[in-house]
Amino acid sequence: MKRLFICGLIFISIFISHTNFAEATERRAAFIRNDGLWLKEGDLERKLVEGSGLTYPTFSSNGTYISYIAHRGKELWVYNRVTRLKRKVFDGDVSLTRWSPTQSKLAWKSGGVLNVIDLTRPETSFQNVILGTGNYSWTPEGRGFVVSSSANLEPDGWSPVRLFYVPVDANGDLKKVQNITTLPKMSETFFAIGTTEFKWGMDDQWFAFIACPTASMSADSNTLMIVSLDGSKTRRIGNMLDQPNWFNWSPNTKQLGYIKGIGRLISENKRLTVWHPKSGKEINLSYTGYADGDFTWLNDKNIIVSRQIEWGYGVPQEKRAKPFLVSVKIDDGSAKRLTNPARGEADVYPKTLPGEQLTWIRTNTQSAKVMVKEGSDSPETLWINNLQTPKECAGWSCTLDIYEAR
Repeated sequence: MKRLFICGLIFISIFISHTNFAEATERRAAFIRNDGLWLKEGDLERKLVEGSGLTYPTFSSNGTYISYIAHRGKELWVYNRVTRLKRKVFDGDVSLTRWSPTQSKLAWKSGGVLNVIDLTRPETSFQNVILGTGNYSWTPEGRGFVVSSSANLEPDGWSPVRLFYVPVDANGDLKKVQNITTLPKMSETFFAIGTTEFKWGMDDQWFAFIACPTASMSADSNTLMIVSLDGSKTRRIGNMLDQPNWFNWSPNTKQLGYIKGIGRLISENKRLTVWHPKSGKEINLSYTGYADGDFTWLNDKNIIVSRQIEWGYGVPQEKRAKPFLVSVKIDDGSAKRLTNPARGEADVYPKTLPGEQLTWIRTNTQSAKVMVKEGSDSPETLWINNLQTPKECAGWSCTLDIYEAR
């Protein structure tokens, strides 16, 4: 009997371990179709929320919750993947929804007000964090935010953009706000009235972001920058378009990759570039005659980038090349083509999953689907069909979030 009891315990341990492993490694995506919000877990697919006009599905850091925006940006909802219950957390203008990296806390902007709510407390309402927010990101430990101000047009020109640290429990108390740094004033070599989100790298002691001028100028050129957490060091890295998916830190080696180049056409003069913080030097990983776009670090030595033959305004629509995916080695810049989409289709928005699995979107602008490779040398397979293309919002994050891509 004792032997049977021990064997039973071993079997249960193996079963639990296997279950936890499957939960940890299974691909998971929240996405939008015309009829509502859907969830894909491995090969299983189910509709979570019925309705049209839903946008920006976003997983919490532990994957339990999925936030989404409804009614043309006027309602913020959260769906609990475990209990299968949904909850409205805010009525009003909603933008820039972002989960804490460590807890089940959700932040968002409404106008210039930064708000936060703790979803582990069902009866708790949201709290105002601080006013005057331009853009923001959570700090890596989840105890606060880096917040940028928006510049104002004054009689002697635009005021400079300022960066602040704001604790999550500020509750509008200005005494709790700490100034990190002030960006340079408007000059012939620099101009910014706002920023993108902030991305953390280099042991979480530096963050990267794009400093953006006015809209008409931003369409052609913006400045990629990095700032130390204490604000003592600021560096301008290069000029690029206002594309938040076009700059990313490497997983472990403290390199910053970005798509360098000015000009509003994404199909010319856009070059995959890696900047090394120690030397301050950069490596051009582009290929003559081709333009680069969305990319992801497969590992510290390889980047997967969406690349296309360059074309300008003078090229007829029917002759404009579409992007495909390429694997680029950092050491020597050599490239290997990974995908061959059909005529009229484009491969964009690559994301790396654990185990160097790769997902991306294949679209012909009218329809879209999510493809997957188990490894760069593996065959591609269809994972999600009938993904809604972005219509009333910008970027593919408007319709898709892949949990294990973070």
